[in-house]
Amino acid sequence: MVTSMQQIVERQEEILESIGQIRLMERGTVSRQTYTERAKRKDGKGAVGPYLLWQGTVKGKRFGKRLSGPEAERVEAGIVQRHAFEALCEEYVELSCRLSAADGEGASEEALKKGLKSRSSKAKR
Repeated sequence: MVTSMQQIVERQEEILESIGQIRLMERGTVSRQTYTERAKRKDGKGAVGPYLLWQGTVKGKRFGKRLSGPEAERVEAGIVQRHAFEALCEEYVELSCRLSAADGEGASEEALKKGLKSRSSKAKR
């Protein structure tokens, strides 16, 4: 676990470098869709799948598109990259909050050491 301020800053630099390496991202999910009812027809003909279906939302609007095999691989890789990007961003925010809290504690301790009085009685405790 990252504890010192220097370690936090170093980890933040690593995260920013990792984020900079991510080039392609996609929204949504890719699922496999089959139509079992088509197979139950009298003649037994008709494609039943599985079909690769890409679905998601952008600005509150839903989208859906059938994909071919190579196209699905590209979209799935983009979705994985987006999830990695989001995880890195969340970690960066957490580290920034920790860094801010550590910096804030140090500043208030220095003010109390110098004899500056806080208006809040809680800060003296």
